[in-house]
Amino acid sequence: MDPERRKAIQDATVRLADGDRTAMPALVNYLWPVLHSFAERGLHDPQAAEDVAQEVLFRISSRIAEFDQSRDAVSWAFGIASFEILTQRKRRQRRREDHGGAELPEITGVPSTEDAAIQAEIRVALTEALGQLSEDDLAQLDFDDARHPSAATPAMRKRRQRALDRLRIIWRRIYGES
Repeated sequence: MDPERRKAIQDATVRLADGDRTAMPALVNYLWPVLHSFAERGLHDPQAAEDVAQEVLFRISSRIAEFDQSRDAVSWAFGIASFEILTQRKRRQRRREDHGGAELPEITGVPSTEDAAIQAEIRVALTEALGQLSEDDLAQLDFDDARHPSAATPAMRKRRQRALDRLRIIWRRIYGES
């Protein structure tokens, strides 16, 4: 994403958060193509991508009061979009929707520049959220440990679940709830 578009999205989001409702058309104009492209790559369905992009814009407008103006608006929007894409995928799985007899294609090869930038932004956002957890919670979320999940005691699983719940709360506080 070019720096000018990123700055325009940031400016429009800040104006909207400050109560300037005339900023919404500008925000939609700059953010729509980015969100739609991101959702289409995640869902491989143009119609579903349009639904997700609309839902993200709705969530942004309804949660704009929660936007922290010191944070990056694009990362905030992508955090919401990522959650919506996952939600859409879960809905498909629950409904066992037919994809024309074919599985969704796997994303392979070298990611595009935009994909790499999005992944980097999500990594930064996750690192920021993890940085707000306690040392004990981080120890529970040590995904590199050699323990097999079935070897964990019920108490260990419960502590890990509670740590994940706290991470989820932090993420939603920073980047908005779906």
